[in-house]
Amino acid sequence: MKLKADTLAQAMLKNLKSLPAGQVALRLLVVMGLFSLTRLLFYWLNADSFQATTFKQLVVIFLGGLRFDLTAVLYANSLYYLLMLLPVNGKNNPWFSNILNAIFYLTNGMALALNCIDMAYYEFTSERTTIAVFDEFAHEVNYGQLAYHFIIDYFYIFLIWLGLMALLVWAVRLLKATYNRVNSWQTFALQLLSMLVFIGLAIIGIRSGLPPKQDFPLVASDAGQYVENPGDIVLVQNTAFTMMMSLDKPVYQKQHYYDSTRLAQIYNVNHPADTATFKPLNVVVLIIESLGREPIGVFNRTLEQGKYKGYTPFLDSLAQHALIFPNAYANSRISIEGSPAVLAGIPSMQESFTVSNYSGNTINSIPKLLGEQGYYTAFFHGAPNGSLGLNAFAVQAGIQHYYGFNEYGNPDDYDGVWGIWDHLFLPYAIQTMDSFPKPFMSAVFSVSSHHPHKIPDFLKDKIPEGKVKMHKSIGYADYALKQLFATAKTKDWFNNTLFIITGDHTCTSYYPQFKTPVGAFTVPIILFQPGANLVGVDSTVVQQIDIMPTVLHYLHYPKPYLAFGQDMLHPPKEKFVFNYYGNAFQLIQGHWVIQHNTQKTIGLYNLKEDPLMRNNLVGKAPTIQAKMEPLIKAVIQQHNNRMVDDRLVAKTP
Repeated sequence: MKLKADTLAQAMLKNLKSLPAGQVALRLLVVMGLFSLTRLLFYWLNADSFQATTFKQLVVIFLGGLRFDLTAVLYANSLYYLLMLLPVNGKNNPWFSNILNAIFYLTNGMALALNCIDMAYYEFTSERTTIAVFDEFAHEVNYGQLAYHFIIDYFYIFLIWLGLMALLVWAVRLLKATYNRVNSWQTFALQLLSMLVFIGLAIIGIRSGLPPKQDFPLVASDAGQYVENPGDIVLVQNTAFTMMMSLDKPVYQKQHYYDSTRLAQIYNVNHPADTATFKPLNVVVLIIESLGREPIGVFNRTLEQGKYKGYTPFLDSLAQHALIFPNAYANSRISIEGSPAVLAGIPSMQESFTVSNYSGNTINSIPKLLGEQGYYTAFFHGAPNGSLGLNAFAVQAGIQHYYGFNEYGNPDDYDGVWGIWDHLFLPYAIQTMDSFPKPFMSAVFSVSSHHPHKIPDFLKDKIPEGKVKMHKSIGYADYALKQLFATAKTKDWFNNTLFIITGDHTCTSYYPQFKTPVGAFTVPIILFQPGANLVGVDSTVVQQIDIMPTVLHYLHYPKPYLAFGQDMLHPPKEKFVFNYYGNAFQLIQGHWVIQHNTQKTIGLYNLKEDPLMRNNLVGKAPTIQAKMEPLIKAVIQQHNNRMVDDRLVAKTP
C-alpha cells in the first residue's frame, strides 16, 4: 500500500513539474524555504540583539515572515515567471532553458546575498538594510578594499551564501522536466488561463491582499503585528523586501495630534535669544567614528562589578577635567546621520536626512549661526573628498572651508581603506586651525575606528585587544585623540576653546545591555573647556541633537533659533531623548522608554527594572504611558510636519 502511495506521489510530482505553472510554483517554494533558512541564520548569528525569548514567539515571527518573504520572492522572480508562463513552444530548447535559469539564479542569488550580508551588517545598524546604503557609500573610492576586508572578516557569510546557492542549483536540477508542447488551441487556452490566474495571484501576493484591507499594500511596519517587542520586527522582515520597498523612498506623514498652541506647550522647538553678553569662545567639535559608550571605562563604572577599565585611557583621564554625560544617546545608527545630528541638531528618523527627500530644506547649524557672528568655520575629514557626502553637507550647514584627503596633501599617510590615519590627521587639523582667524568653529570627523579596524603597525602591540575587534580600534582612536590634545595644548588659543567630544554612532558591542533598542544608541558626550568650571558628571539623559542648543546657550548666542534638542546645561523641562528603531519612534525619559508607530504605542519599558527590555509594559503602566504618550506624539508631529513643510529655521521678523 505504501509503495502505491509513493508511486502516486512521484507521478503527481512528475506531472506538476511538466506544467509551466507547476514548475514556477515548485521553484518559488524552494526559494521561500531558503529565505526562511536565512532568517533562522540571521537570528542565530544575532541572537543577543533580539528580545524574542519563547519558542511560541519565534514560531509566530517566522510564520509572519513568510508573508514578507512571499512579497519579496514574487517581486524578485517576476521576469522569470512571466517568461516561463508564456503559452509558447520552445521551453524544452536548451538555449531558452539556460536563459530562464540564468535569470532565476541571478535574481534569487542577489536576493539571498542581501539577506546574507545583513547577517553581519545588522550589528552595525540594528535595522534591515535599505537602498539608502548606496547613498551612504556613493562617493567612496575604495570599494575594492572595503569588499576585500568584508569577505576576509566575514568569510563565513560568503560560505553561507555559496551553500544556499548550491542548494538552489541542486533543487532546480531535481525539478528539471520536459514540458508539454502547445499543439492545440485547447492547450494554448489552458496555458494562457493558467498564466493569467498565476499573475493575478502573484499580484495579490505582492500586494499582500486586496483593498480595502487596512494593510494593503504590505509595508515594513506591518511586521509589528507579529512581535511582542518592537526590537524583533527586523526578524519578521527580510533584506530583499526592505531594499525593494525603499526604492521609492519613504515620505514623512504629517500628523495633527495637537493644535499649534498645545503642541508648543508640550514640546517647543523655538529657542529665544540669550540676553547675556555674547562669549566668543572657539568651538571644536570632535566626532569620533563608532565611538560608543561601551569601550569607555569612566562611562561604565558598574560593569564587571566595578572592575571594568575599558579601552580609552586618555578619555578616562580627560573626563576628570570635563563635564561628562554617561547617559548620552545618538540620534542615528550610521555615519551619514551623525554629522547632521551633532552639528545641525537634525535627527534621522525613518531615513537619513542627507539623502532624503528633505535634504534640500533650509537648516540651522552651529557653524552657520556662529559664522553669522563672525566666526571662521571649517570641517575636517581625512577620507577622500566626497566620502559620505560630507563635503556637500558642509556646504548646506554653512561651513566655509572643507579639509579632506586632498587638502592634507600626503597620500603616503593613507591607511589603505578609509583615509589618512587618525593619529596623523587629527594633529594636522589642530595645526591648520592655528592659522585661522579667531574666533573659529571647527568640526573634526575621524575615520580610522571603523571596520576593518586597522591599527598602525607601531601600535599593534601597544594597544590591548578587547572582547570584540572594535574595542582595539577604539583604543587607537583614543590614542589619536591624545595626539590631538597634545598638539592643541601648545596653542595660545587652547584655553579659550570649548571642546565637544562624541561619537557619530555606537560601536559593535559585547555586553547585552548595549544591544537593546536603547543600548544600540549609546554614545559619550563630553564637554571640555581648559580651566573653566565645566567639570563633573551629569547622569540625566541627553542626546546628540542637544549639542547645538547647548553650545549656543553656553556662548550666549544673541538671536532666536529653532532646534529639536535642549540645552543640556539648562533644560526647560525634564530631559528626554528620541530616535528611531525598528520602524518606531522611540523616546527615553528618566528610566522609561516608550515606542510609537504614529498610530499607537507599541512598546513601554522600565530600564531600571528591565535593562535588557524583555518585558513590554504597554497597557500595564497606565500612569507612565499617559505621561509619555503626549510627548512622543508631539515629537513626531514637530519633526514630521516641519520636515514636510521645510520649517527647520526660526521665523525672522
